[in-house]
This record gives sequence, structure tokens and C-alpha cells, in this order.
Amino acid sequence: MIDCKGDRLPNNLAVIHQQINWLQQQPDGILFQENSGDNCIAVKKINSLVLLLLADRETLITNVAQSILDLDNPLNLIFPYARAMLLALIWKPQPKNIYIIGFGGGSIPRFFHHYFAGAIVECTDIDSTVVEVARKFFGIQFDARLKVAIQDGRDYLAQQNSAVKNDIIIIDAGFGSGYMPYRLVTQEFYQLCKTRLSSAGVLVVHLFHKQEFNAAAVKTIQTVFAQIYICNLETGNSIVIGTNAPDLPQNEIFLKAELIQDFHNFGFSLIEMSLQLKKVAQFPEWVQIWETLPIFTDSEIPAGYGDC
Repeated sequence: MIDCKGDRLPNNLAVIHQQINWLQQQPDGILFQENSGDNCIAVKKINSLVLLLLADRETLITNVAQSILDLDNPLNLIFPYARAMLLALIWKPQPKNIYIIGFGGGSIPRFFHHYFAGAIVECTDIDSTVVEVARKFFGIQFDARLKVAIQDGRDYLAQQNSAVKNDIIIIDAGFGSGYMPYRLVTQEFYQLCKTRLSSAGVLVVHLFHKQEFNAAAVKTIQTVFAQIYICNLETGNSIVIGTNAPDLPQNEIFLKAELIQDFHNFGFSLIEMSLQLKKVAQFPEWVQIWETLPIFTDSEIPAGYGDC
């Protein structure tokens, strides 16, 4: 677990700017590049943006940036999917414990750390190089409220003290191919998440762009959580929210999003994001094939899953 002493400065906005100020003076281009496992990790600067890139080690091909830091506004969540993840606050507006699988550049953990001073944010990532890059090039500072373990996220959750109940669990771990690790999409994994959530706690899953498996992934989540809400984004990504809290009608979701937005004054509209939430029944193309879809289990990986 990477942590730091309790007497360290808080990770407020002034401190963040202090940590990344040196990057403003750097020329555009590749600032860092290192092989790690099967990947090549690179940091690239383009004007006021710093990008974390994860490329295939042999081909050096990557289609997406894992994280983007806006040097002028480091709390800016540039990716729409990251903003959509904040919809979990509709069910847990004052989270105390947040667990995130997949650290990347640390944008989402930092956002929670900044806006929710009473929350502890625990994270996992399997690549120590990625975490060190987040520290050096993305201004991430760890303290008693923001921690990361270099460990498989499912294993960490299974080993977490069962007395610890997370208000929000976020799954944001994927390969450049557009797939999540299979062991993070199975019924058994979601059942584990359920045991680690507080009453009316919220599971948030970032489904990537492999649409042919997304409906089955949602069906699998629905076997564990009573209420499922989906936010399909124009980028091809989807955010799935699962909870066993009572169902909320659209007008109540809207009103809760409005209250949260007014209180925190986020740099984006949580209200607009809330209007994109739908239930499975609102996807006719899924309803037609729903009974034929598989439920993902640990026992068998479906044919084609993980193919690039």
C-alpha cells in the first residue's frame, strides 16, 4: 500500500498546481516512455494537456489515452465516462469509503479526494510504473485519505476487512483492446462487490467499446443487483450503475443530480449526465435478445472475449 504520513499537506488545488507547475515549462512531445509487462507506458504533452498512453509493447499502437491531465485545470474530468461515474453520488451523496479498481493517472480518485473531505479513497492497480507516473507527471499525492495498493483489484477486495463497507465501488480497469479483465466481469466478482458495499451502496462499472459483450455484462450485473442504470456515451463506452437501493424514477434522479451540482459546482453538468441514465427496458435491441444472452461466470470465458 502506497501511503504517506498523516502530517503531509492535504492534496488541495494549490498543492496540485504546485506539483505540476514544472510541466508547464516542458516542450510538447514524449516526456516519459518505459516498457512494463506487455505494455509500453508513455507520457505525452500536447499544449496544456498531459496524456498517459498505454501501447502494445511490440507495435507501439494505442487507440486511446488512459488518462488526460489539464494543466490549467487539474480537476477537470475530460473523459465523459469519468463524469458519468459521478452519477453514483445520486445514491450516495456523502460517501465515506470509496474503492476504485484501476488507478491510471488518478483523475477520478483525485476528484473524490478533493470534493469529499470526509471520504477515504482506496485504489488498486496492477502496474507500479503507472502509479509512479501518476505521482510524477499527474501531481498525485497520497495521504491518509488517498491510498493505492499495487495488487490485483479483485484479490484486494476479497482480502479487505469484511467490516469495511464501501459506499461506492468503481471498476475502471481495461485493456487497450477494449476489454475488461474477464475476472472483473463475472457473477462471482459482482457478488463479492455486493458483500463489500454498504446498505444502498453503489457499484459503478466502466464497460469499454466492445458492444457485442456489453449487454451480457449488464445481464450478469443484474443477477446480483436489483436496480441497474446504464449511461451509453457517444464515445462507445458505457457506465453501468448497480444498487440494491429502491428504484428511483427519472424525475427524482434529475432532482438529486441538481442538488449535488448546485452544492459542489462541478466543472461539468451532472444534471445533463443524469438525463442519459436508462434502464434495460429502454434498449429494445437488448430486450429482444435478453433471454439468449449468457451470464458470465468464473467457470468459462465466452468464445471471442478478449480478442483484439
